[in-house]
Amino acid sequence: MEQTNHFQAMNQPQTNPQAAAQLYPNQIYQAAPMSSTKENTDNIYTRNMKKNFPFFGLSSFFYAIFYTFCLYRNASGITYPFFVAGTLCYFFFSMSKLGVPYKKDSIFYIISILLLGISNCMTGSPQILLINKLGIFLLSFILILHTVYNDNTWNLPKYVTAICQTIGTCFICLLRPFGDMISYFDAQKQQKTGKKSYFLPVCIGIVIAIPLLFVMILLLTSADIVFANMFQRFFEAINIWQVTCILFLITAVFFSSYTIFAALGKKNVTEEVTDKRIFDPIIAIVVTAALSVLYLMFSIIQIIYLFIGNMQLPAGYTYASYAREGFFQLLTVCILNLLLVLICLYLFRDNMVLKIVLTIISGCTYIMILSSALRMLMYIDRYHLTFKRIQVLWTLAVIFLLMSGVTIFIYHKKFPLFAYGMAVVTVFYIALSFSHPDYWIARYNLTHEAYTESGRRYLAGLSSDAAPAILNPQINPDITDIRTTLFLYNSSDYTEYKTQYNLFWTIDYYNRMEYHADNMHLRNFNFSHYQAQNYLLD
Repeated sequence: MEQTNHFQAMNQPQTNPQAAAQLYPNQIYQAAPMSSTKENTDNIYTRNMKKNFPFFGLSSFFYAIFYTFCLYRNASGITYPFFVAGTLCYFFFSMSKLGVPYKKDSIFYIISILLLGISNCMTGSPQILLINKLGIFLLSFILILHTVYNDNTWNLPKYVTAICQTIGTCFICLLRPFGDMISYFDAQKQQKTGKKSYFLPVCIGIVIAIPLLFVMILLLTSADIVFANMFQRFFEAINIWQVTCILFLITAVFFSSYTIFAALGKKNVTEEVTDKRIFDPIIAIVVTAALSVLYLMFSIIQIIYLFIGNMQLPAGYTYASYAREGFFQLLTVCILNLLLVLICLYLFRDNMVLKIVLTIISGCTYIMILSSALRMLMYIDRYHLTFKRIQVLWTLAVIFLLMSGVTIFIYHKKFPLFAYGMAVVTVFYIALSFSHPDYWIARYNLTHEAYTESGRRYLAGLSSDAAPAILNPQINPDITDIRTTLFLYNSSDYTEYKTQYNLFWTIDYYNRMEYHADNMHLRNFNFSHYQAQNYLLD
């Protein structure tokens, strides 16, 4: 009888690995593989979000208030780095609630985002502030995708596609807060735990109370003149437009923060990167070979006339005119060469001849970069320094390093080109943002030859970063006569003031810095504006 039961147990399928191991200790039990389809993963994240709706709903609401407090009418205040740090904490804590683990290699993105946030309250340059915010946005999205997906093999087009797809999914999930709330309370009813929930009754009470309060206020203000005058003074003290903007911002940030997690929970971005190298390399060889011959001829001329030939120029050309006609065109060619090499590597099949031709194009690009940089330096020597010219030199340096990575990638496909490029661009830009370019522009221009009228107007438009140079008598001699110039400026004696036009741009800059100092308070405190304020006091 026992033997019969034993054989019956053997014939019955076992679904529990532990039970099978106890019954047959000498046999190896192998469970059936669990389904790992995308739908199941989505369901896990979706269930976690619905299950923890009070957390995601309330945290999104408080984050919206935090966002509004830090950034409303405050583009570069001391609250910006706190906002960035708070956003990172909010993101990782929410992802843990969603069921997504933290990746240790995310530290590069975290440090970069924090440094850009700190840079925002250290500078007054509008250009730097704009690029900082764009960089924080892009790095944050890359961090989000890196946390949720396995992106080890992703390239730049894949990241761009994933970002656009995630943003599109956010719009699809705009109504998810309402759906998750309904699902949460339905689940609470089905569990019948006996615990009383106050969340839904409170929400219903608020929805009923708002229109009822509005009606009662209208009735009471019409019933008593004293009460009406009190409310009138109250609303006069409040800027209705600002209140409306704040409420709109809170609502927008709430839905944005909630839907980003809802979109990530769907995981509708495929992790695999398809190999698109399907085209015949002969096509690329013909195109790139023709260009490489042209580039070799150009590079030889650059080496002979600019590098070896003691910067010999054509007849009738000065260094400034020669530089002005060339550097922007060469910069464009360098960017196109970088894109051309990348397109050939990602679209055409491997071929040794193609690799050699691409290497020649890369080498010629290095010469073009050096030629363009030399032209820009000559142009700066003649026409002085501006932010755009610093950007050109910065771009050339970045392209040089990126092309070096691309050259390695030509022969080593396992080289992490995207990670390398991301590190180069991020590190170089962070260094630029902390260097205060406006200061170096003002210092360079003031310590060189006499400036033209247009040049003075350019200096007057610089940010507070330039205050240590413009408001420093040792660098800017015009500042020593600031009191006389202010008197002429305020006396409206235009004739006499025009004779002192060389001081006009200083007065203009002085007044703008004074405005920033007068309007600076605790929330929008900026270190660059504070430094300029100290120079004003001196």
